[in-house]
Amino acid sequence: MKLFSRSLLTLGLSLLICSKAAFAVQAQPVPIPEDPSVSPQINISGVGLGTVGYDKNGEVQSGKGNVNFSDSALQIGGAQKLYEGGGVGSFGMGWLTIDESNKGTTSPFFLHQAFLDYQDEKYEALVGRSDNLNAHLVDFPTLRGDDLITLTNPLNPFSNGKNVEEHRYANVAAFTLNQNLKYFENIHAQHLINSADPNADTGLNSFGVTFQYLGAPGLESFERLPSWGFGYERINVNSKSSSGVNQAILGGIVNLNESVVNRLELGLQNIYTWGSDLRSFSTITDTFEADSNAVAASIRYLHTPFGRPAYQVSLTTGYKNYSKVSDANSYGVALTGVKRLGHGFDVVAQYQGQWRTSTLSTAQSQGLGYEQRAEIGFAFNFDATFNEHIALRRTLLNQQHHYISD
Repeated sequence: MKLFSRSLLTLGLSLLICSKAAFAVQAQPVPIPEDPSVSPQINISGVGLGTVGYDKNGEVQSGKGNVNFSDSALQIGGAQKLYEGGGVGSFGMGWLTIDESNKGTTSPFFLHQAFLDYQDEKYEALVGRSDNLNAHLVDFPTLRGDDLITLTNPLNPFSNGKNVEEHRYANVAAFTLNQNLKYFENIHAQHLINSADPNADTGLNSFGVTFQYLGAPGLESFERLPSWGFGYERINVNSKSSSGVNQAILGGIVNLNESVVNRLELGLQNIYTWGSDLRSFSTITDTFEADSNAVAASIRYLHTPFGRPAYQVSLTTGYKNYSKVSDANSYGVALTGVKRLGHGFDVVAQYQGQWRTSTLSTAQSQGLGYEQRAEIGFAFNFDATFNEHIALRRTLLNQQHHYISD
């Protein structure tokens, strides 16, 4: 009997100890597991541009030969389908070489893309560093995206002029609606990069809206007006000469010859800036803020015979007038040729020149009235997608300047 009682007591204690131990190591809540069979779509794209030529500008007024690899870019990104509604979430990041990269004395790269993007069938939301929303209503067929930029691009009145990419890219929060993936309405807020003030904050300083029509991808050659649009931007400058600058932009592409083999197109754009009371230029930044009107036009001939390499010849021109500053006008021209040698690989050549009257040249080009550049070289663009299962409207490569489309 004593043996039986002792065994029963031992069993009871063992059960009590085991139950306490089990309570002490109770499993923690498990996070929602990811489906290992659904990997994100990965995209890597790049644009390489290298030329050798002759350059005469405000910094080198006697003229000098050089090697130029600016406007080359490398971009990476990922995208994934979302659980409900057919939406897609994506991320992109990219680095761009700038004019200062050629000197090798400063940081060689500029972070021009770092965005998160959500897109659904009828709308899209983007937050991060990306393209200035009004900078791409018309992409002129120059060799680099920043060629003749003071004539072809809305300007950033906070830039100190050392990095022209500050006119093309900004910190952006944007929301876009679309109808049938043809008509796009966009509302956005931006932080335009403020390099003119080293103590500047990163607050929002620009607000705007755009409307754009885009023809069906791949069928642009068969539409008389494959793309056109307009936009308005309000920039809170808060300087002594202005409490705000307004920019209105209107532009589009007209097909003069609707053909796949021999495409001839005309690009037109007008940028009107008002709201500043500046009547003279003390710095280059003043030239980005002052009231002005800029008109640009291009004509591009693209020959793409079936089964043979394509080539492209284009002429881009621009004129700008400052309404409240006397003797402040500018004219520019760029003649560009591109010949396709292989898939994505081109031989390129361009001559560009820009005239400025005395008041404007003193502020923008250290008194040199006529800047010019002649160059020849190669361009290469590629776009590689891994684990492809999503058709994105915003691809990494179409964030960058194009030459001959594949």
